[in-house]
Amino acid sequence: MNAVRFWRRGFWLSLVVLLLAMLSLAPYLTSSTELVRMRHALVLADGGVKGDAGFAWTPASVPPDYLLEGAAPYPEFSAVVDRLGLAAMSSDWERALAISGHLLGSRPVMAGGAIQSDLRDTYRRIVDKGEGYCGDFVRVFTGLAIAAGIPVRAWAFSFDGFGGHGHIWPEIWNRQLGRWQLVGVFNNHYFVGAENVPLSALEFRRAMLEDSASLRVMTLQPAARPGFVVEEKGWDYYRRGLGQWYMPWGNNVFSYDRALLVRAFGKVSRSLATLGGIVQGVYPGIRLLVDEADEAAVEAMQRLRFHVRLVGGLVVAALLALPISLAGWWKARRMLSPPRSAEMCHER
Repeated sequence: MNAVRFWRRGFWLSLVVLLLAMLSLAPYLTSSTELVRMRHALVLADGGVKGDAGFAWTPASVPPDYLLEGAAPYPEFSAVVDRLGLAAMSSDWERALAISGHLLGSRPVMAGGAIQSDLRDTYRRIVDKGEGYCGDFVRVFTGLAIAAGIPVRAWAFSFDGFGGHGHIWPEIWNRQLGRWQLVGVFNNHYFVGAENVPLSALEFRRAMLEDSASLRVMTLQPAARPGFVVEEKGWDYYRRGLGQWYMPWGNNVFSYDRALLVRAFGKVSRSLATLGGIVQGVYPGIRLLVDEADEAAVEAMQRLRFHVRLVGGLVVAALLALPISLAGWWKARRMLSPPRSAEMCHER
């Protein structure tokens, strides 16, 4: 009887732990932006990087934990690069403008909206239907830049404590000038300073923080729709996001798209595909740019990271304990039951 009670209690305890652990994440299941915050917490790199120095690396000195794309581009992306004639262009900035123009100018009207699909389908829906939001444009721009041999990485910022309400944009390494340059492909603009040279992401952010009078916005593709019809609204948008910048720690768009678990789970939902990418180790983490002004938001993310990882450990432990407890409970009950042959003799 003690064995039955032991295993029965183990079964119910495991079930309660599983349910409570999952319920503790309920506040983050209420919206897509909260799901993004939970995902960011799960892949958050330890601590954060204070100041610009931690992001000053170049393609010649890529951090070893950065998921740098090493796989071959999709043939469709290489074909686009050939069709645009990028190899014959004189500079990487000219190539970045051509890629931007291709993505922005393929449709007269942009429908917008998150596509939530694989890389090739995302490209087709951007150029054929005018769909996509900033994250879709960045993934496809990154794939085309890699296919063209241009070093590329992404920057992002949020308005809601590193959740899903924010913006992401690519940054290319101009090999002719030896510098990073920010490409606001989704919003159809870039930024220049006093020297009239396209700025890097960190140069733009620094100019915004210093309220530089020399900072100006320029259009990537004059024939395409503007990101902000009223320019001042654009400046206000970027000003509000200055406190919560971070970098996706990888540009491996093709490796991620080809990953076994991403493709398998992607047939069910994109959220599961993301989870599959995290499990397989192909989903890039994020590294926060920490300033004194946003330390509270950073600390909140670190607490959430601990919470999510604790819940993950409890869920795995409970899922392992449930079948073991159930099997032990069943076996203990059988040992207490009289043998079938004895029951039959008694019946006679």
